[in-house]
Amino acid sequence: MIEEKIKIEEHVNVLQVFSSAIDKYWSLVKPMLIEAIEYDGDAINIDDLKDNLKNNKFKLFVMFGSDDEEEHKLFGVCVVRITALPNFRQCEVPFLKGEKRELWQDKLVDTIEDFAKRNNCKKMAILARPGWKSFAKTKSLEVKRYLYTKEIK
Repeated sequence: MIEEKIKIEEHVNVLQVFSSAIDKYWSLVKPMLIEAIEYDGDAINIDDLKDNLKNNKFKLFVMFGSDDEEEHKLFGVCVVRITALPNFRQCEVPFLKGEKRELWQDKLVDTIEDFAKRNNCKKMAILARPGWKSFAKTKSLEVKRYLYTKEIK
């Protein structure tokens, strides 16, 4: 008997995890957040990040849904913070990690832009790898500068 593969509809949502639910979802998001932090050079430790999420200093968004292989899957995580600069508020994405970006990238940028508007931000800034450059243009995101880093020992 030939086993037929069940067709799973591809659908990914971007959902905010509110501070009151961080503990509930922590074991699910922690591995991806650790990878995002490591990629950024360990700018914050995972416990401090969790505290900042629980204290509303940072906000957590997850990309969750189904693809053609699996239902109910975490595709990515995104950490957002609002920075009060001298002349305006800016919505920043310092940590972003995920897979199958094509399933959620549009929704993520739209969700973050909406979040920025609701929080009276004048600008949105996303720290992302160079692979985002061509997609960023489709969402009217401009590359203003590159970030080059070096460990000082």
